[in-house]
Amino acid sequence: IVVLTLIILITMLHYLTIQDKVKVHVIYRELYFLPIILAAFWFGLYGGLTAALGVTALYLPMIIGNSSGLVEHDLGNLLEVLLFNIIGILVGWLRKRELTNQEMRRRENELAAMGKAVACVAHDMKTPLIAIGGFVRQIRKKLPPKDRTGEKLDLVLHQAERLESMVKSMLAFAKPFDLKCQTDDFNKLFHEMIPIAKERARIHNVQLTFQLNRNTLLCPCDSSYLQQALINLVNNALEASPAGEKVIVRTRNDAGCIYIEVEDSGEGIPHDQIDNYLQPFVSSKREGTGLGLPIVKKIVEAHGGTLQCERRKIKGMVFRIILPVSIDGKTEI
Repeated sequence: IVVLTLIILITMLHYLTIQDKVKVHVIYRELYFLPIILAAFWFGLYGGLTAALGVTALYLPMIIGNSSGLVEHDLGNLLEVLLFNIIGILVGWLRKRELTNQEMRRRENELAAMGKAVACVAHDMKTPLIAIGGFVRQIRKKLPPKDRTGEKLDLVLHQAERLESMVKSMLAFAKPFDLKCQTDDFNKLFHEMIPIAKERARIHNVQLTFQLNRNTLLCPCDSSYLQQALINLVNNALEASPAGEKVIVRTRNDAGCIYIEVEDSGEGIPHDQIDNYLQPFVSSKREGTGLGLPIVKKIVEAHGGTLQCERRKIKGMVFRIILPVSIDGKTEI
């Protein structure tokens, strides 16, 4: 309302003032910058551009339709109209960038605070959970195999182990990574995890295929952390894919980067919710902690890489790790 009112008032001053008062019109013309800058500051790029185009639409007819008085200033007026649009775009873009940076800093502060809280809670839960699990196992061993009490203790033990797993995930997310990077063959990392991944695929009755670059891929990385990230991605893909479907893991190189893609055959994540699944404690699994993908993202970013996810056209998702290294092609296993 303020921006629109200012534009209308300045335009009325232009049209209600006789053309001979050149200096007055110049002052009115410069006043147009006020609503344009305000719109850009309040509403970003689109606000600044919309205000600039509105001023152009209202001011341009007076320049074009003028046949006397300001004829010698027409070129200056046209350049000023061009400047209106440049200022609207520039200020709007700068404001949008500033807001984006502020939002990133806010999220980083929230994640830092969340990490500290999670670390404290997980640390306090760890000791009693280990004690509960240990005592239940001791009692269970002393009971006869067919004792009904043993079944209840098995249930308690299963839930304690589940809580222990959740605590481990929370501690992994909360603690900073102390990377010990060494230049190693990237394919070696995959060959070490293939037996583990194949066994998981057998349990889920999902066909798992590795399409790996056949050449030596030398990559500076912390193999233990990076292997953890890859296993998490593959496990997510296997759990998301129905029995009898296929999961494909492939590596390739392009523009000096290693690309690792994990493609599943599940229902996929809606386009408007993809970013949410990279945030901590967001999960569609009934027993999930929502920390699997955030931990993967944290590990990848600690290596200077990025984690991308996109929905496939037919069904399923593709999760892509991009690591910035130079490598030198595809082998199915």
